[in-house]
Amino acid sequence: MATFLVHKSNDDTQIVKLDKPRITLGRREDNDIVLDDRFVSRKHAEVEKKTPFYYIRDQQSRYGTFVNGTRITETRLDYGDEIQLGNTMVTFVDENKIDQVPAPKKPSRLVGHRVDIPSQIESIKVGLQKGADKTKILESLKEIQDYFSQYQENLLEAEKLKEIASTLCEIGKIINFVFDLNVLLNLLMDLAIKILQARRGFIMLYSEESNSLKVKVARNMGGQLDKTESYGISQTIAWQAFKEGKLINTEDATKDDRFRTQQSVISYAIGSVICVPLISKENEKIGIIYLDNPVAHKKFDRDDIEFMVSFANQAAIAIQNAQLYAKVQEEERIRDRLQRFFSPNVIGRIMSDEKMVSLGGENRTATILFSDIRGYTSLTERIHALTSVEILNDFLSSMSEEVFLQEGTLDKYIGDCVMAIFGAPVTHDDDAIRAIKAALGMKKRVAQLKDQWRDKLDVSTRALFEIGIGIHTGEVIAGNIGSLKRMEYTVVGTAVNLASRLENAAKPGQILISRSTYACTREFIEVKKLPPVELKNISRPVEVYEVIGLKT
Repeated sequence: MATFLVHKSNDDTQIVKLDKPRITLGRREDNDIVLDDRFVSRKHAEVEKKTPFYYIRDQQSRYGTFVNGTRITETRLDYGDEIQLGNTMVTFVDENKIDQVPAPKKPSRLVGHRVDIPSQIESIKVGLQKGADKTKILESLKEIQDYFSQYQENLLEAEKLKEIASTLCEIGKIINFVFDLNVLLNLLMDLAIKILQARRGFIMLYSEESNSLKVKVARNMGGQLDKTESYGISQTIAWQAFKEGKLINTEDATKDDRFRTQQSVISYAIGSVICVPLISKENEKIGIIYLDNPVAHKKFDRDDIEFMVSFANQAAIAIQNAQLYAKVQEEERIRDRLQRFFSPNVIGRIMSDEKMVSLGGENRTATILFSDIRGYTSLTERIHALTSVEILNDFLSSMSEEVFLQEGTLDKYIGDCVMAIFGAPVTHDDDAIRAIKAALGMKKRVAQLKDQWRDKLDVSTRALFEIGIGIHTGEVIAGNIGSLKRMEYTVVGTAVNLASRLENAAKPGQILISRSTYACTREFIEVKKLPPVELKNISRPVEVYEVIGLKT
């Protein structure tokens, strides 16, 4: 069985059998092989068995993974290979030949190791003067040479990181101020393709509704993303990267055992591939970015991988911001529509309950109020048309405010009549008394309006207008009624018709309520019982009460 010999700093050797299809190495405790080395990343590398071979893959570690002194992204392991992670050496061996394994080599490069150059040079001078052994002098010179080589490599690495950071900063200045999701996704796609010099690519976002990834923008993918086509390598990789939340990369898909047999690899001559998940600040996976190149074109290297990881992080934040902005804009549009019919408190409850804006209805007990202006038609014959419209707007606005004050629902305006609902979509224990309070408030507001317009028009109060109000409590069907393109929240049923008939029967200045409304409010209101009235389309006389006011 394949085995790892992990050579520790205290000269102990840990023997680990590779008895799982996938083995992780790193500093964190949840790794299969935990390495106590501060220069080892938390998730440093991963070994995967692809019978009969084993492959080691770097997990974007800070200091890299080296096999036989060469830094790798992914490579196949052969028995006897020396692997360096941080300053820890690991030997890949066959467990049946452990006794034949030579002594472990020292790390080809010591991460974080500092050489005292002045002291070393002084030591060489003294050695030369004293005729020291040539071998020791050469060893000292080799140590200095290795130090400067590593220093130069680190310097180049720092320059690359600086360049990446600068590019990401410039990208951030662009994308962080784009809030249209479609524009943003197209911009991100074009930036990724341009910077990595990719020929093809696409961005997919996750849909909770369908539990799938949806293509939002693509470049040069042709029919490979056609819904009628079966999943090719691109979407297979996309789903795998999303599901695992890990970057997937191959330098040449035609030679990679994971992908080379897939038809799309052959058909499209796919060579280098990089697919990185989009992960939000809350660590939620929201989608992927996929790029690839044909066999004969540029291969994505380690710098490209490091860049794409950072780019994806920045892109995920920008996408989330754009989605949030779109959601806020939609909520504002909904609020703008709702505030014409509901009070602010009721709007808040509706916005928190998505079921309230769905198509359909439900049985409810509600109190319905109709308030109609009397004498308005004759008044309009004596005044200018624009003035009559101004009076009507003042009337309707004032009546609406009284409805909202009692947290009722403004159902609709029917010419110069107001219809309001108390008990739908939001229910209160005292909906009936709220309706009566709104009606009494309407009477006061009409008196104030008459005083205002009497002075403006220079006519007597009697010659202006009055209101009649009808209120009934009963069973209704309440909900968003209409079509998917145009819905209106309303109530229907015989209770609505009865309230309307009561309003028609009310004399100017009267508030008429039904027996059912009186039964709900008798402890709180002063009324005058009236003789039963015959109402249109109602089979029997209806018991009615005139509201005088609230009990003190």
